Amino acid sequence: MRMNDSESPPPAWEVVDEALARIRACRGMPEFIDNACEQVLVGCEAESVALGRIVDGAWVSWLRTGQLEPLHSCGALPSHPIPVDDASSWEQRVVRSRQTIGRAIAPAEGGRRVLVAAVMAGDEALGLLHVVGGAHLVPQIVQSCADTLGSVLALILVRQRAEEQSYVLTSLRSGLGELPERPIELLAASGTSPARASSALPPDPLGQWHDLTARQQEVLGLMLLGLSNPEIAERLVLSVPTVKSHVRAVLRASGAVNRSDAIARFARTRD
Repeated sequence: MRMNDSESPPPAWEVVDEALARIRACRGMPEFIDNACEQVLVGCEAESVALGRIVDGAWVSWLRTGQLEPLHSCGALPSHPIPVDDASSWEQRVVRSRQTIGRAIAPAEGGRRVLVAAVMAGDEALGLLHVVGGAHLVPQIVQSCADTLGSVLALILVRQRAEEQSYVLTSLRSGLGELPERPIELLAASGTSPARASSALPPDPLGQWHDLTARQQEVLGLMLLGLSNPEIAERLVLSVPTVKSHVRAVLRASGAVNRSDAIARFARTRD
């Protein structure tokens, strides 16, 4: 049921507005990661805050701040991705209704409760916001925070996609611009036919593409876009050591001596 805040003191909207303004000022994912939960904590006067991403229909633990124990108590930190359809009826109802819903989680400890709101971008659910605190928590404030998080996160994701597309187009233009020179260089160097010249080239790294797992192929795609290991980890919701393991698998498959060599081989073959 929707929480009744009629007995709560009037919220300090000046503090809330300042916190939301700081969230709106985030221009990229690193700023968002550093500030989002902290500002929600301040604006809501909460004990702890968790923001979980919804990726490919699964709810994944992502950002958190404040005390961890209350977040574990209310199930806000799933240990592994949970399909939204398999989440608790509580979380499912939040996503369906798009309302802030709350419940008591420790009535014997001063009436601690948790409010949950869906972080939306239009009709798409981007995440779930869990805010834990005392009886003074105000659903309207939590909902305002969730709405702001949704709009800012959606904008950042759009910018990321635009930057990726721009990078790919630039790489394609560069590769196409070099194509006329390549056969000339091969013929000038060997004096043989194009067929013989091509046989002297190193093995096609894309021939090893199918030896990679689906996740390793995703990592390779982001490597080609110029993302670092931490950026790939954030994008795919993985740990950095896991990403490094996938990168090593890509190096083995391509026969490259290092990351730059692997990127150059796959990028050259793509072009």
